Amino acid sequence: MGAQADVLDPEGPILVSAGSLLTDGAWLWRDDLAYYVAEYHLALPGDFVARVRDVNYRSPEVPESRLVDILTQDLGIPMH
Repeated sequence: MGAQADVLDPEGPILVSAGSLLTDGAWLWRDDLAYYVAEYHLALPGDFVARVRDVNYRSPEVPESRLVDILTQDLGIPMH
């Protein structure tokens, strides 16, 4: 979705694909999450970490219908 500066340090690096979103169908997160976890030692919610372990650290196939639900219901983006 584009590049932007580190949101916690505007003088920090420009992060490519910072606004891109990822999902496993249950959780939704920004593509740059790994950067913030590594750079700032942020803790992730326990339920998120448990889900990652449950799917063996692999991104599961997300049905198109769930992706549409995420866009319309979770993000409020109308589908026309």
